Amino acid sequence: MPPRKAKASAPSDEQEPSPGRRRRSEAQVQKNEETRMRLLNAAARVIGKYGYAGCSIARVAARAKVAHGTFYLHFKSQQDLFDQLLPALGAEMLEVIGKAVRDSKSLIELEHRGLVANFDYLVQHPYLHRVTSEAELYAPVAYRQYFEELAKPYKKSLRRSMAAQSQPAFSEDQLDAVISMLLGARYHLLTRFCVEGNSLKPLTPELTQTYLRFVAEGLGVKLDMPAEAPAAPAAEVVPLAPRRKRKVAGQGDD
Repeated sequence: MPPRKAKASAPSDEQEPSPGRRRRSEAQVQKNEETRMRLLNAAARVIGKYGYAGCSIARVAARAKVAHGTFYLHFKSQQDLFDQLLPALGAEMLEVIGKAVRDSKSLIELEHRGLVANFDYLVQHPYLHRVTSEAELYAPVAYRQYFEELAKPYKKSLRRSMAAQSQPAFSEDQLDAVISMLLGARYHLLTRFCVEGNSLKPLTPELTQTYLRFVAEGLGVKLDMPAEAPAAPAAEVVPLAPRRKRKVAGQGDD
């Protein structure tokens, strides 16, 4: 019998593209990312109005002003869209909060700036509340990832602030539980006092001071913030922005 021919191995990402196939230009990669973010931005607003149950691919494509088939160039399915949505929204909000808390002089100043920036952002992006609250049912993996990503910079900031205390109230191992309690307090303040239908109103100064007193006494620090502390910069009402990927030396465009 003649020897069998060896099967050709599947081309790897490291191999050169076939002669008839061109690598996408940087402009094309950027354009594709802008379309993907436009779809995510449209989905957020559709969910804000109709909920996840009413967030059909047709509605998202129409809101993003793209052809129905374009959706599948960026997402495998409706569930894939749901799984990517909340982490993308959270990244935008974290960027705003991070700028607001930068150079805070004390733990309470850090907490105050973060609280104000957090609520300002949510008031100006009210659809995020419904995207978050319903995600536990419709996108549980994204829901867990969202809160894990919120906790990471929060823990880093609290750790740095508490290190300056002569006798920190909590150990490193206890910080995760403390952060969960603080995030839970913020979430319930939002739902209890700020939600009005599909819109959100700001947290009142009285509630802000009550929250800060609760945090100060719980963390064992002095509440030395002025009554009228400067508010964090207001978040701009802008669609989700595409992020440029850093180039790795030796690699071409995808």
